[in-house]
Amino acid sequence: MRHHRPVLILLLLFVGLAALYSAATPLGEGPDEPGHAGYVFFLASAGRLPDPRAGEVPGEGHQPPLAYVAALPAALWLPADQRALDQPANARFAWGGGGDSNAVAHGSRELWPWRGAALAWHLMRLASVAWGALAVGTTYLAALAGAARLAPGVEPRRLALLAAAVVALNPQFLFICGVVSNDPALAACCAAALWLALRGPGAWPMARYGATLGLLLGLGLLVKLSALVLGPPLALALAAWAWKPGRAGAARRLAAGAGAFGGAAALAAGWWFVRSWQLYGDPLGVAAFSAEFATQPFDFTSPLAWAMALGQLHSSFWARFGWMNIAPPLWVVWLYGALALAGLAGWAIQVRRGGLRPWLPPLALIATAGAWLLLFVRTAGLVGWQGRLVFPALPALALLLAAGLAHPVWRWPRASAAAGLAALALPAWLALGVIAPAYQWQVLSQPAALARIEREVYGRFGLAGDPGADLRGYALAGQARPGQALELTLYWHSQGRQNRDWTVFVHLVDADDTIVAHVNGMPRQGQFPMGQWDAGDWVEDTHTLALPADLPPGTYRLRVGLYDAKGSQRRAGMWDKKNKLRGDYLTLSDIQVTE
Repeated sequence: MRHHRPVLILLLLFVGLAALYSAATPLGEGPDEPGHAGYVFFLASAGRLPDPRAGEVPGEGHQPPLAYVAALPAALWLPADQRALDQPANARFAWGGGGDSNAVAHGSRELWPWRGAALAWHLMRLASVAWGALAVGTTYLAALAGAARLAPGVEPRRLALLAAAVVALNPQFLFICGVVSNDPALAACCAAALWLALRGPGAWPMARYGATLGLLLGLGLLVKLSALVLGPPLALALAAWAWKPGRAGAARRLAAGAGAFGGAAALAAGWWFVRSWQLYGDPLGVAAFSAEFATQPFDFTSPLAWAMALGQLHSSFWARFGWMNIAPPLWVVWLYGALALAGLAGWAIQVRRGGLRPWLPPLALIATAGAWLLLFVRTAGLVGWQGRLVFPALPALALLLAAGLAHPVWRWPRASAAAGLAALALPAWLALGVIAPAYQWQVLSQPAALARIEREVYGRFGLAGDPGADLRGYALAGQARPGQALELTLYWHSQGRQNRDWTVFVHLVDADDTIVAHVNGMPRQGQFPMGQWDAGDWVEDTHTLALPADLPPGTYRLRVGLYDAKGSQRRAGMWDKKNKLRGDYLTLSDIQVTE
């Protein structure tokens, strides 16, 4: 155990960093994360697999269930009516032409301390962290098993620790492990498969070895269809270990191993392909997937398109966050590029010394992952150029880079120590300095909202039968003098999903109910329209009321209400605490205008 203490420390660092990325990334801001979390909530609510044909779990209902079943305990403790977290789409999202980084609207329920469905979502993210830790640990074991053949002359534990570190400290992998996703589970399956491929059967009979490899393939296919990339590398490893020169019965051993391999894979995952055939008339569901997700096609004949695609693939393999819309400084991308080139150069020297044959299993995994990516791009279009989609080959790539970076040509003690510190500090800085500041919160927690209210009032605004939004209080600043301005801050508490984008009106009226000053505006200057509010949201909303320069001194009344500026122009009703309709505005206070 003492010999493996460094990798245990590395695993603890990984868990801490992944938790940091999770805390820095608001819920729903990982690639397709609302669909992944929605799958788990659906399993908890319906107790069965979703049917994509019925529109169940949009975006991810076609996925195999293993990763979601593993995260299911995170949602089962919730009452049945709370096994969901509605997140309205953000109309100002960057990919939609707006200026916001967040793809969805984030409500008060997501703020600390987490409760209910938001807490369950964060617990689901811990399942991704656990899968990621498994990927790191099995990458270490894979490197340890193959070190003598892959990198002669390199101390095995040094190679293994470096390979595990390449996985554990990859910022993109940390980010994906910090959100709800099935990618970490697939990376763990691939790392375990690579370990067994390099370890060999040992004292196991070939049938048992083949069955174990087949089971891993089957489990991977129950995580994600792209686990098909494991087929050729595992078959190659099985053949290589069965067909040892100078040993009789190679054909018999190969047949036994291959039969057990195929049988175990079919037993584990065959039912899923039968189900897909029944649903789509296609065991892979390719046509249904393409019809729903295909984007702008990629021009395979354009050198410029290739240059841009490979650049995006490289940057998103290392550090491209959110929905591929949160980019780090360019120097970060170049730094990881230099690291990769150094690793490849060192690896080429290692291969000249030890030969290429020991590298066939990891190289086969890298090749099949690359081929799968190209097939995915051909099916889905430009959206396919994402680094996380080659994470099935991440353990193999980590092994290759570790072998190169461990070469004596790069062994400079002081530089190595500095590089180690940078490798730890940079991912933490990317979480705190790039991801977290990219997201602006438009809501308050309940304690913060109540603490800012200077004067309490109550009025529930909306249409009959709607949950509406309560006006719970306000704060007033400025001088009530002619030519001056009053700054009115309203504190709203949403009672449910709003059915339209109401506009706030603020009127100052005299004793004859004549409007002498007014201002109309969307809440928060249109940055958080009411159509994005959901149950429990506390919203601080400021409006500036300019008083006319010729306004006579006297006593006036300040009124607030809502109206549908984009539609019927009708006003929302206002109900009191006893749920009685009291009109279509709420009088906040009298305002004494002085000279």
